[in-house]
Amino acid sequence: MTVVLALIASALFGTGVALQQRPAAAVPREYAARPGLLLRVVRNPVWVVGVVAEIAAFVTQLIALRRGSLLVVQPLLTTSLLFTFALGSWWARQPTSARDWLSVGCVAAGLAAFLAVASPSEDSEGAAPAGEWVLWGASIAAALTLLIWIGLRSEGRHRAASLGLAAGLGDAFMAVLTKAFAHATNQGIGSAFTTWIPYALCVAGIGAMLLTQTAYQTGQPKIAIPLITVTEPLVSCGIGVGLFGEAIHVGGLRAPVVVASVAVMVSGLVSLSRSSVVEPSESVVTH
Repeated sequence: MTVVLALIASALFGTGVALQQRPAAAVPREYAARPGLLLRVVRNPVWVVGVVAEIAAFVTQLIALRRGSLLVVQPLLTTSLLFTFALGSWWARQPTSARDWLSVGCVAAGLAAFLAVASPSEDSEGAAPAGEWVLWGASIAAALTLLIWIGLRSEGRHRAASLGLAAGLGDAFMAVLTKAFAHATNQGIGSAFTTWIPYALCVAGIGAMLLTQTAYQTGQPKIAIPLITVTEPLVSCGIGVGLFGEAIHVGGLRAPVVVASVAVMVSGLVSLSRSSVVEPSESVVTH
């Protein structure tokens, strides 16, 4: 059931990305990383539908994380790019090339091999001491500050890369907080709101949305989207291991197979994201 819920969330996230990136790319760059960016894109009905899809995805992800670990759910969410690609292909009315199909196959095969060989732990407490939360939170905040500072002072590909990494980190920490909130709701929804977690989740959610839209705004989806798609699961799974004690099995001959499966999946995601299908047309990108 966890796998099914994660794939549903992935489809919804992928739909949200496809609907949001074009409106965001049309916003002038002076609004980058500012609340005014969200005030601009919210006027676009297509973007609003994308947000509704992402809210539905978040709720589905929350339910999935109540049942499973970050190490199971987050890798499955990388398939969101497949849904972004499919919707983009339909939207642009472009045929799927052999290279695109090969990329899809790499993502599916790499993901399947990772889940089969690494055998990630399905259960996770989703709880950690306050000191560890402070340490991880401060580390992510420091990395975000540096990446945003670099991105806003850069141009072209470097700008998209820095802001894409920042958005991926923001989304990753959102996933970790979502897991913690899912764990807190095991004692009842009401009791969950007596903790700091839902309020931190709201603040982090707004920040992550602003970072993601800023990355889309660069008009460089072939750089920003793969970085967001790959960074989020890698970082969130890493935090899941360090903070929640989740585990994967990489002993013996498993290690090279796990590394190879991740490499195949990442290469497929990067190749797929560079398809012309996911890039907004020049007519909608204005700066």
